[in-house]
Amino acid sequence: MALRQTRPARRRLLPIDRKGSGPNLRRELFTQLVLRDIRSRFVGSASGWVWLFLTPLLLLAVYGLVFGVIFSARVPAGLEVPFIAWLAVALWPWLAFSEGTVRGAQAIRQHANLISKVSLPRHLLVASSTSAVFVLHLLGYALVLFVLWAVMGVPLQAGGILSLLFALASLYLFALGLGLGLGALQVYLRDLEQFVPTFFLFWFFMTPILYPADMLPAFMSRWMAINPMSNWMELIRSALLEGQMLPGLIDALVMLASAAAALVIGGWLFMRLAPYFEDFL
Repeated sequence: MALRQTRPARRRLLPIDRKGSGPNLRRELFTQLVLRDIRSRFVGSASGWVWLFLTPLLLLAVYGLVFGVIFSARVPAGLEVPFIAWLAVALWPWLAFSEGTVRGAQAIRQHANLISKVSLPRHLLVASSTSAVFVLHLLGYALVLFVLWAVMGVPLQAGGILSLLFALASLYLFALGLGLGLGALQVYLRDLEQFVPTFFLFWFFMTPILYPADMLPAFMSRWMAINPMSNWMELIRSALLEGQMLPGLIDALVMLASAAAALVIGGWLFMRLAPYFEDFL
């Protein structure tokens, strides 16, 4: 009796390249991946949404106590707002940026099983992870700003909304570009998974979030001048606390150039290395 020849199992293909429907399917897939990533943050946790807001608030309280009380850090001269408000306005965007980049960098390795079973644009895994983090942190940011305004009486300036939106949008693109490049490299250089969070911790303390730049020694001030995150933090504070309607030309060019460079270099690395992911996952 002749044996039936069996074909090897094929990966399930998503019709993302069908003419006319590809972009719509990509958007739908991206939306589903973002929602999946958000839901996964709260699976098995009865109070997941509470900790989403409580953890950054506790972090804000710790930093406020250590730097505002123990080390007597103060807001820049001429700015009449509480130190805790000055800190909170910049802390949440940093948390969104750092966690969004780190989770984006981890996305390919974390979705190794999905990549081996489903044919899909791999960059959507990075983009969805980064986007989910920004969505969640911006919800927390809106709550914190409301508390600062309604409870603490901090005079937040609505006139700076355009500058704030520009800063947050360009910061998201910067995080996305870094996530793409680091996500591709981490497939091959697994030590990066340990190095990246440590580097971001160093980057955090070298960015004027916990203290103004004029409190630092001269050699550290020079680093602040070339640190692109300084421009984002200063613009966000100027928008919300001083009502700066539009970013300055130099600051805007620095932020746009940083975001564009991260997207171009990160995207190029990702596209070059993506065809070989399955061999190393």
